[in-house]
Amino acid sequence: MSRGSSFARFAALALLLAAGSGDARAAEIDWTPLAEEDVVEILTVDPDGGPRETKVWVVVVGDAAYVRTNDSRWLANIRRDPLFRMRVRAREFALRAEETTERETIERVEAGFKAKYGFMQRVMSALRLREPTVLRLEAGQR
Repeated sequence: MSRGSSFARFAALALLLAAGSGDARAAEIDWTPLAEEDVVEILTVDPDGGPRETKVWVVVVGDAAYVRTNDSRWLANIRRDPLFRMRVRAREFALRAEETTERETIERVEAGFKAKYGFMQRVMSALRLREPTVLRLEAGQR
C-alpha cells in the first residue's frame, strides 16, 4: 500500500473517531489503518492525577482493534476509568477500553499479535509469567 493511500485511510479513521459518540461500538469503526501501525501510545491518568503515557502494540482482528498488557499501572488506570486517549502519529483519539475474556477472541488476538510482530512477539510470549489482559478498543468521549 502506498504512503498516500495509508495516510488517506488513517485520516478516515481520525474523522470517524472524532465524530464518534460514546455509544459508538468498535464494529462501527474501520480500524484497518491501525493494522499498519507498529506502536501506539495509550494516555491514561494515574490516581494522583498525573499523566501516564505508555507505548503498546496494537492489532486489528476482524472488525475490532485490541491492545494487551500484563498487570501494569496503565491497566489499573483503565480499570478505574475505561475512557482514555490514544496517540497515533501525533494525533489523539478518545477511546474506551473493554476487557475481553472470551477464550476464542483472546486466541484470535494472540494469533494476530504473532502474525504482526513475528519473532519479537514470540520472545515476549516466552518471557511472560501469565496470560495478558486483552482490551478491545471502542470509540469514546472525553
